[in-house]
Amino acid sequence: MDMKFLCCHEVIEIHRDILPSSGYIRIDGLDGALSRVRNLNYYEGIDDIHILAAMYLEGLTKAHAFNDGNKRTAFTATAIFLESHNYSIDKNTSALMKLTVFSAMGIADTDSIAFALRLLSNYGDDFMDWSGVER
Repeated sequence: MDMKFLCCHEVIEIHRDILPSSGYIRIDGLDGALSRVRNLNYYEGIDDIHILAAMYLEGLTKAHAFNDGNKRTAFTATAIFLESHNYSIDKNTSALMKLTVFSAMGIADTDSIAFALRLLSNYGDDFMDWSGVER
């Protein structure tokens, strides 16, 4: 599979779409977060899209590359990365927003995030709705 990785310019544009009049950009933090994903693929041979997407979500939420909107930028960039590899994910889903907060707080690890992203990209928010299941 031909991998399409995010670059700094793309993530900065995503952030500007979210917050047009934002402040500083810590380019070193942003580049570090994005490079970790490429390095995981190149040096460790990881080609699982959901693991790589989880690394984007984790890295971008924790890098604090922007003075505001880091979590929104992270989940939008993660969704775009998944979509570029033919996985559909709703950027407005509450589950993705919660997952992003859990990532930022360190509550969810890479494998847990990847598992949730795999479910979200295959089933959407429906995988969290158990209202029709009989006990």
